[in-house]
Amino acid sequence: MKKIILGICFSFLALNITAQETEKERRNDIMIDPVLLIAVPSINISYERLLNKDMGVGINALITLNNYDHVQQFSPYFRYYLGRKFASGFFLEGFIPITNNPIDRYETYYDPVFNNTVNRYVGDKKTTTVGIGFGFGGKWAIKDRLVLEASVGIGRRFMSSEQSYGASTDLTGKFMGGVGYRF
Repeated sequence: MKKIILGICFSFLALNITAQETEKERRNDIMIDPVLLIAVPSINISYERLLNKDMGVGINALITLNNYDHVQQFSPYFRYYLGRKFASGFFLEGFIPITNNPIDRYETYYDPVFNNTVNRYVGDKKTTTVGIGFGFGGKWAIKDRLVLEASVGIGRRFMSSEQSYGASTDLTGKFMGGVGYRF
């Protein structure tokens, strides 16, 4: 009986030792796109929670910083990774772009004195559109902390251009050429 109990104790001890040898995977990524920050200027940041080796969910925020175009886009997304490492390699993603941008509104009327039509600025209106999109890209973890990502995506807005007061297109995009940190 002592041998059986001693054998069970050593088995649990061996399981405990092997369990401590495995390193816990880091499951949070935060990214920023330095190219857009310098060139446009826009802030393009992303946070992702890695669910397991092959899947992750997150949110991407794109906010312009210039004075004439105040576009904001927030895109929650789901990713499926195709690589062999933990949440690395090529991926496919589905996202829901929520875009908020001001649209200039003009009123057109006929001027009988000068016999022509006149467009008069009547203000701007903030419009919010929601859509659905698909994207792909690649993410690589270097030394388990530094993360590089390149991704693109295209989406369709559900609101038509007439409903959004003359917005130029019903298409929207999502892109990231980012550097980040995994924690």
